[in-house]
Amino acid sequence: MTSTVLEAFGVAAREEKIWTHTRWTLYQLLSDFIIYKPSVHLIVKWRNKLNRTEWDNAAFVQFRTLISEPEASSLAQFCKLQTQEYDRLIGQHSLRESFYASTESQHSAVSASVEYDQAGVILNRTSDEKNDELSMELEFMAVLSERLTEQGVRSQVECEQLAITQWRFLKQHLLMWVPAFCEEVRNQTASPLYAALSDLMDELLTADYRWLDTQVHS
Repeated sequence: MTSTVLEAFGVAAREEKIWTHTRWTLYQLLSDFIIYKPSVHLIVKWRNKLNRTEWDNAAFVQFRTLISEPEASSLAQFCKLQTQEYDRLIGQHSLRESFYASTESQHSAVSASVEYDQAGVILNRTSDEKNDELSMELEFMAVLSERLTEQGVRSQVECEQLAITQWRFLKQHLLMWVPAFCEEVRNQTASPLYAALSDLMDELLTADYRWLDTQVHS
């Protein structure tokens, strides 16, 4: 095997390792911004995390720039304004797969619950969230994404099963309805923050599905 081929393998391995950590970070971010109203603590937390995160993607760069722009003196006012938009777009609505995918609510909730149980995942609930709510589905992906970063302590079979589970969950759940939700947000908001968040969510799900597809079918 030539040095060029070995170098190519090394680059591919590094890129894959970076992506496994990037996707985990971004699923956590999306989950946080859907569950919690904007606050100084939330913005500062994610400023710091995103400064250590790599992804050559315009939506990601735009979101990172937006939460980095407000000065410390204006951050509280920024959060106050964005909280009003959060309440209007997210806080006052039940963001459920069954609504956007036009499926029976009990069916989508049970289907998601089966995936959680089979993966051995117990999700944190801040209130009475249903199993097919966006916050639950994003948190599920965040948990499994974290597990996939532990390739050094998990067997190849475990890692392959984790990839299959996430690939299937994206295909059968999140990608069935989240793009429509993101489009709705973009059409209804004048907030650069929530427009950028919807773009980031859309881009992540699409890119991650492509990556998982290569993992599952390679």
